[in-house]
Amino acid sequence: MLLSGRNALITGSGRNIGAAIARAFAKEGANIVVNVRSSIAEGEAVAADVRALGRKCALLVADVTDSSQVKKMAAQAVAELGPIDILVNSVGIAPMARLKDTTDERWDQVLKTSLFSVFYCSRELVEPMKERGWGRIINIGGVAGIRGSKFKSANAAAKAGVIGFTRAVSNEFSEFGITCNHVAPGHMENIPKPVDWDQQPHMDPDYYDRWIREHVPVGRRGRAQEIADMCVYLASDKGSYITGQTIPINGGMVFV
Repeated sequence: MLLSGRNALITGSGRNIGAAIARAFAKEGANIVVNVRSSIAEGEAVAADVRALGRKCALLVADVTDSSQVKKMAAQAVAELGPIDILVNSVGIAPMARLKDTTDERWDQVLKTSLFSVFYCSRELVEPMKERGWGRIINIGGVAGIRGSKFKSANAAAKAGVIGFTRAVSNEFSEFGITCNHVAPGHMENIPKPVDWDQQPHMDPDYYDRWIREHVPVGRRGRAQEIADMCVYLASDKGSYITGQTIPINGGMVFV
């Protein structure tokens, strides 16, 4: 029970990696704030699993790209569970587009979703952590910010921003017992392959799976539970001397 008695807020926790983290934290004793924007039924399923483990759980609907909604969500979370000890920023999108085809609207959407949300949520919750002398912030980013993935200029910029933000927050708050780290998943199971690949006439149907075999030494996509397990460690007291780091979990696709 590495997280016994802790309260954790996980953005985008109705599905995929966020949902796996919520369930993993609950198994380790944490009470959970499940956050969704529109996938309410999926969020309710995650909340039911958390409560079945005997933990408290609040399901809060909020768009974390909107700072006013983040402020309201943070207040609701504290009202329902008490002070938030652990924040996991798990929301992100990674559309593919050539640079010349990346519109202003798409660029703004990616940065608001994958970078601004991290800023909004961290700003709202870090000061109370500082007052209590303990806190964990875990930002779920991706390898695009490290390798500058092709056709992902907006995503690469956002994820690189998350890396810099993580280091800055770590430098500002580590002396107050708060760690801040960036977990960078590679290609994951249960997340659809980029639709853009299907739209390229020169790419055969097996292109994506072949790309994984050729570029990922482990030879497969990652599992959400593998990301969740790392987050459990970082959120616990066992991870107290790890801060400001980017931790790639990508089967060897990128080395740091």
